[in-house]
Amino acid sequence: MSYQVKHISEFFDTWAPFSTQAEYDNSGQLVGSQKLNITGILTCLDVTEDVVHEAIRHGCNVIVAHHPVIFRKLSRIDPDTDQGSLLYKLIRHDIAVLAVHTNLDAARDGVSFVLADQLSLQDQEFLSWHDETESHGYGVVGNLAHEMSAADFLELVCKNLGTNAVRFSGGTDGTRVKRVAVCGGTGISLAAAASKKGADAFVTADIKYHEYFDFPALLKVDAGHYETEFPIAEHLKNRILKAFPDLLVHSVTTRTNPMQIHISTDFKPSSTT
Repeated sequence: MSYQVKHISEFFDTWAPFSTQAEYDNSGQLVGSQKLNITGILTCLDVTEDVVHEAIRHGCNVIVAHHPVIFRKLSRIDPDTDQGSLLYKLIRHDIAVLAVHTNLDAARDGVSFVLADQLSLQDQEFLSWHDETESHGYGVVGNLAHEMSAADFLELVCKNLGTNAVRFSGGTDGTRVKRVAVCGGTGISLAAAASKKGADAFVTADIKYHEYFDFPALLKVDAGHYETEFPIAEHLKNRILKAFPDLLVHSVTTRTNPMQIHISTDFKPSSTT
């Protein structure tokens, strides 16, 4: 069966309605025609030139990304700029781009639910409601199968999210972790909700210095923006394939995280959990 981009847009509008995106966001179809016949789909977190090359290698003419390739208002498209060159490449190769950003953050089985699954949380529920119908929300809170020490929990986060280090604060020397709140990406604004829901730990990203002082009893873990959201690429592939089993769908293998971590061989921690 032949599918067009509009069919994928309609699918997402049912699962993660574009009307639920934040006012500042730019989710939806950002490049290409809704009438484009799909040869294949590549799912990803970020759209970079390497990701576009990967789409071309796989014969995919549609990219479904979490982060919008066009976010701020454009006054012109200049091929001599990084963004302009990227947009030119997409247009020259007739590749459509669909962004599912904050609408997927707010969706059940969306970004934060996938993060909760990565940490094997049980009894998952929204951390904060987006609307009164409780059909959409932000963040997830759930329970670990077994209580563990804070140190063991930090090791679990590193192992399951594929990172060598995390930043954290809060808790005490005797903190035990059983109930955990998560929010993929920048979610520290939900720390109050996490505390109110009785969470022992809160895993998110992009925590600012002064925010580490808030809610001192709560173990706050900054696991990285990329690390807390990248699993959504594989999840997107699986959800699309379930709805459209005849389509060719790949999840990205290109690592797009711009941040790297150097861990000194002479590092001596000033404190431990």
